[in-house]
Amino acid sequence: MNPQLVKTAVGEWPEENLRSPLAPQPHSAVHASATEASFRATCAGQAERAHPLRVTFWRGRVALYAILKCLGVGAGDAVLVPGYTCFAVPQAVLFTGAIPIYADIAAGAFNISPATIQAALHEHRVANLKAILVQHTYGIPTNAPPIVAWARARGIAVIEDCAHVSGSRYLDEAGEWREMGSAGDAAFYSSQWTKPISTGLGGWATASDPELETALLRFREEQCCPPPLGERFSLAAQRAAYKIVSRARSGWHVKRAYNWLYSRGLLLGTSTGAELRGEMPARFAMRMSAMQSRLLCKKLAGAADHSHARALRISYDRALESIRFQPLAEPAYADSVLLRYPVRVPEKQRILAEARRRKIEIGDWYSRPVDRPESLRDKTFGYREGMCPEAERAAAEVVNLPMHGGVTPRIVNQVAGLLKGFS
Repeated sequence: MNPQLVKTAVGEWPEENLRSPLAPQPHSAVHASATEASFRATCAGQAERAHPLRVTFWRGRVALYAILKCLGVGAGDAVLVPGYTCFAVPQAVLFTGAIPIYADIAAGAFNISPATIQAALHEHRVANLKAILVQHTYGIPTNAPPIVAWARARGIAVIEDCAHVSGSRYLDEAGEWREMGSAGDAAFYSSQWTKPISTGLGGWATASDPELETALLRFREEQCCPPPLGERFSLAAQRAAYKIVSRARSGWHVKRAYNWLYSRGLLLGTSTGAELRGEMPARFAMRMSAMQSRLLCKKLAGAADHSHARALRISYDRALESIRFQPLAEPAYADSVLLRYPVRVPEKQRILAEARRRKIEIGDWYSRPVDRPESLRDKTFGYREGMCPEAERAAAEVVNLPMHGGVTPRIVNQVAGLLKGFS
């Protein structure tokens, strides 16, 4: 079945489908083109049988846009997205001409669920839903298999948002651990500055269906342009500078310097000026540069070791328990490698202000259900207050703690000391 070719009315969500195992997606036989073969050989020594082909782009949001276009999403269609996400996600949907429909996150969690999807679809009465976007927020896996089973029964594609994922796994019905990004029809990843696998800017897409994989390759070659020479040089220079300043003892100084330069237009930002105005840039669809591709291969080769992140997770768990904060509860089906450690706090804005005063790295995203720059409004993305009450609650309560390689036991103690004053 090709999900991009089928439109169906959204029906009830039978109880048996909530428990259904992941159904295998039938694959059509296609011949790998010379272009596809060249991509498979991009990273020397990569185990092709263990990993799907990675189709690379200038940014992760372009990878999402490419997936949507290759699925045939366009004007008059709808795509269900989480109500707790970055504005780049619904913006990519809008750039196709489709509209985003928002599903709330589950109570006390950070991801959508079968129940919240069903509630959103009943509220909006969508008859032309083409895709469901499943986000693994902070690196915490969504329970994707029941969502995939329900969607495939109705010819609806499932796209996994793996922008926060590096090493997270879920347990399938057979009791086997599977990597995130392998459950749905397609997945997209980000290698932006703050991601575990970083090329400065960048992203890639994968597909479980060879026909969709071939379409992504064709889109990349025929519909995407190479990044301009100036932007490639700028990114390379920023990568070199970032490598130097990131050795600072605290990420606080790096963040301040980056924000100062970015606000003055002196850095190549994650979002372009047009996107910050709610417009699609003329050169939105761009390929990944050769420099990014080489760096990505190098980073992927060393990405299997998650020992620091796992040890840091345990340190945060113990520190939070010692100051009577609730540590992160992980679902039984999940094995999370966290991008950031989310914590619900009683006085978010006061804690963030105190963190700035003490120069302690604590993040605030997502600060809104659709986390957007001040230059844009919720209505730009079709979001209205009250649509996703659990996401709005999380935006008001959640801070996130750093999980990068520079976090030491001393920093964990500093964070715990700050939060203790608000317990």
